[in-house]
Amino acid sequence: MRFSSENVRSLSPEATGQVAADPGDDLAAAREDGPVRRTPDAADPLADRAVQSGDTQPAPRRTSRRSLKNWRVRSRLVMLIITPTVAAVVLGGIGITSSVESAAAYHRVENLANLYDKVAGLVQAVQNEREDIVTYIVLGANGGRAAAAAPGQASTSATFELGVLKQDAHVTSGLAAQVDRQLRGIGSDYPALAQLDAEGAAAAISGLPALSAAAIQTNLPALVVIQKYDSTITALLALDNQVAVSSNDSTLADTVRVASLVSQIKEEASEQQAILTSGLSSSLVGLGQFGASQLSAIANAEAEQQGDLAEFDAAATPGQRQLYDNGVSGTTVATAQAEEQQAISDATGVKPIATDPTLADAVSGSSYVVHSLGNVEKQLVNSVISRSKALRDRAIADVIIVSIAVLLVLAVALILTTVVGRSLVRPLRKLRTGALEVAGISLPEAVRQMNETDGEGVSLEVEPIDVDSSDEIGEVARAFDQVHREALRLAANEAALRGNVNAMFVNLSRRSQSLVERQIGLIDHLEQGEQDSERLASLFQMDHLATRMRRNSENLLVLAGHAISRRWNQPVALIDVLRAAVSEIEQYERITLNVQPGIAVRGQAVNDVVHLLAELAENATSFSAAETPVAVTGHLLSSGGVLLDITDQGVGMGAEELAHANWQLDNPPVVDVAVSRRMGLFVVGRLAARHGVRVRLRPAASGGLTALVWLPDEVISHDGAGGGPTGLRAGDAQAAAIPGLAEIGTGNRNGEPVNGDRSFMEQEVNAARAPKFASLSDDQQDTGNLGRRVPGAGPRPGEAAAATSPLPVFRTSPRPALEQDREPPVAAEVGPAEVGPADASPDEQSDQPVVIPDETRADASRAPASGERPSFGSPLV
Repeated sequence: MRFSSENVRSLSPEATGQVAADPGDDLAAAREDGPVRRTPDAADPLADRAVQSGDTQPAPRRTSRRSLKNWRVRSRLVMLIITPTVAAVVLGGIGITSSVESAAAYHRVENLANLYDKVAGLVQAVQNEREDIVTYIVLGANGGRAAAAAPGQASTSATFELGVLKQDAHVTSGLAAQVDRQLRGIGSDYPALAQLDAEGAAAAISGLPALSAAAIQTNLPALVVIQKYDSTITALLALDNQVAVSSNDSTLADTVRVASLVSQIKEEASEQQAILTSGLSSSLVGLGQFGASQLSAIANAEAEQQGDLAEFDAAATPGQRQLYDNGVSGTTVATAQAEEQQAISDATGVKPIATDPTLADAVSGSSYVVHSLGNVEKQLVNSVISRSKALRDRAIADVIIVSIAVLLVLAVALILTTVVGRSLVRPLRKLRTGALEVAGISLPEAVRQMNETDGEGVSLEVEPIDVDSSDEIGEVARAFDQVHREALRLAANEAALRGNVNAMFVNLSRRSQSLVERQIGLIDHLEQGEQDSERLASLFQMDHLATRMRRNSENLLVLAGHAISRRWNQPVALIDVLRAAVSEIEQYERITLNVQPGIAVRGQAVNDVVHLLAELAENATSFSAAETPVAVTGHLLSSGGVLLDITDQGVGMGAEELAHANWQLDNPPVVDVAVSRRMGLFVVGRLAARHGVRVRLRPAASGGLTALVWLPDEVISHDGAGGGPTGLRAGDAQAAAIPGLAEIGTGNRNGEPVNGDRSFMEQEVNAARAPKFASLSDDQQDTGNLGRRVPGAGPRPGEAAAATSPLPVFRTSPRPALEQDREPPVAAEVGPAEVGPADASPDEQSDQPVVIPDETRADASRAPASGERPSFGSPLV
């Protein structure tokens, strides 16, 4: 048995470049992964038609899924939205980051301003400590440093002065600790110059205790002590200029600069006061030793002060100058400055008397000036702190405002783009869903209904796609609706045309059947009266050809979708059904039957089953060598139904051809020219579908092909016919026992297979019941014990068959008998118009085996060689 040579192969999945698939899978795949392009394949009858007719188009060149044109519309819209959104987020993020950095910078400025305030207090304390230490040194033996170790009143005075110095040191150390803690907070996020000045200030602070101790406990000159303290104070005041380094605010920078100048002026005034104090006598009321070094030091301090004042006048605002003038003015300040100048003048001229109060008054006046400058400094430092706090608060407010603004802009942009995007995506989604629904479900279903009903009763009304917009998407939806209507109209016209063609088939088939029946009747009449063996053999050949012509006419009815008119009203034994099928093929003598007894086919399915089995048997004999037998076995399955096995030793089929043929058997295609060229395959599929019969092809162990036919319980009857024959072989002249049946009946009265065949057959029929046939591997071949008869071992018909069959013996056109062996022919016509199963009772059946004789075929009916396509009949391919 062989399905197709080049025709089936031309429709195989590999030949078409496609894989057979369920046509309904595209819609499900499209709903999850996007639209799937339908391509012709072996599972699609329309694709079959296109391939068979040669009307194929080259497949479009596939591009990468990453290509922009292959993106989903939603993805493109998302990308269109994301691009400006990301740009806005980046720009907004930059703005927010800038505001955050600015806020952080102003926070550092505020920290430096607060540090400036602490440093100003510390400088004031250091200046006071320096003034007291210089006074302690000037007192000398009169209660000062020189009298610290002396007994008596001098030691007591020195102790008092040391207590004052200790109090100064305590105040200084407390302020120094606060400043040092804040200096440690100046890390890497501050400017590099601020970090260096902070390190210098920290070092100066750490040296204050040692400097104080050296000034008190050693004989350092007062001027040296003054210069040492001046270096420490200069290191501390260096931080003042770093307050506004991290700020871009000019007002803050100018204020810091002015405050720093005032601090310098104050330090220079304090230094002058200390130098003047160092020139006093031990009684602090007259001029002591005011040498050239002191004079030079005070002159330098005064010169620096005048320079800082000039710079202050240039940098200060009118308000700041007014603040300075109000704080450092008046008769007291003027008197102090005049006395200072007079003391310096006296020190360079004639030495005054020891009780001259000029220098002491100058020291007192300088103290007032330093105090006044300290007040101005404090106000300017407070202005710096206030400005830095305001700038920090404004920076934080800017961060909040910018963040809110960016978020609002993004929210508005996203809302607008989402609304606009949905106005595009939703209609497109509806259009896509509707189009896929039409393409994958509604249109194929409508076409299927038209195919089944020839277009009668199928509505041509089209439900419009649910897109009510008037834009381009709405226009496409309306255009698709029009295409849908046109497709339904064309399908209806095609269905009507197909109905007309089917009607033509029916009319032609009925006419041909009528003529063939008359021809068969005439041949029967001639056979009854013919005595010449050669002419009788020719009549038998004519009888077979006429039977095949009648089956070909019935094929036209199947193509047209009509049932065969001949019907049986009673069950017919399965063996008789098989005999009837064998009688309708030319090489009947090659068939070996091995069937379990007690099985009958219900009357309404008899003719269709006979027709189906005849097509399979003819295909088996047509594509196998003439000298090889074709085995037909059958038995009941415990899982239900009957399994028939038709096995040849022919050329077989490839795996792809088998898969495609099995699919077509399970899904008969639409009738077209290609189907008419392979009518047998289509007829088997249609007849099987009509009664729920499943047919499956698989490779045979002998190298040929096996056709498994499963008859469901709705088709068979277990008690509707007698036992009948159990083993039959065409061509034997004597009745004999069938070896296969002995094995079937061993140990089981029901005739079920032994040695594991039952479970194997149940697996086979379960596979046959599946929605799709799957190809079996080579190791799943039939290994049952259903034996094949040796050719020439069966009895002749006419000896036992004529008397025992519940059905008239279906003629198999045996060869002419010899004159001495001839018996009156007992063959009868198959048609129910002449005789049917109701004409014989099951009780009248014989228990003896009934066989079909093995007659020698005439030379004119030689079977084709292995693999050769017969030029007659209607094989499956």
